[in-house]
Amino acid sequence: MNSTVYPTKHASPQGIFAVGNTRFKWYNLAKDLENINQSEIDKAKICIENASENFHDKDDLGFVIMHRCGENYLLLVCTWRSENELWESVYFDGSGDFEVWDRNKIHLPTYCVWEMGIVYHESKAWKTFLGTERTDNNKQDYLQDFFEGEV
Repeated sequence: MNSTVYPTKHASPQGIFAVGNTRFKWYNLAKDLENINQSEIDKAKICIENASENFHDKDDLGFVIMHRCGENYLLLVCTWRSENELWESVYFDGSGDFEVWDRNKIHLPTYCVWEMGIVYHESKAWKTFLGTERTDNNKQDYLQDFFEGEV
């Protein structure tokens, strides 16, 4: 059996990205964070702003992972809906622009080992939020609770 040695990657919080009333915590994820270029981030933000999910008309909280995978990017757009469920849209930049990654299959990939570090932190932060009165101050506490480090 061949085994692949996986490098360490780094998660870096990039602040809050707002689309209408929806607020996302933005994370960059890469082996070398300096390889995530601003023009790709700009394309990713335009993709989310124009997404068919229409985040403009929702009052959601969630997070985005801009994951540099070799020469390409995966864009994971996650929101907390139904209070305890994490909803996700995945985009891929294979054509030069971000487009929906068609995952219409029965059994499909979710998060890779590197993304799981961020998702684990976000799960704990959201569970903490659910234990509050969910005031605007509690929302701000959630939005300021970022993960940063090696994954």
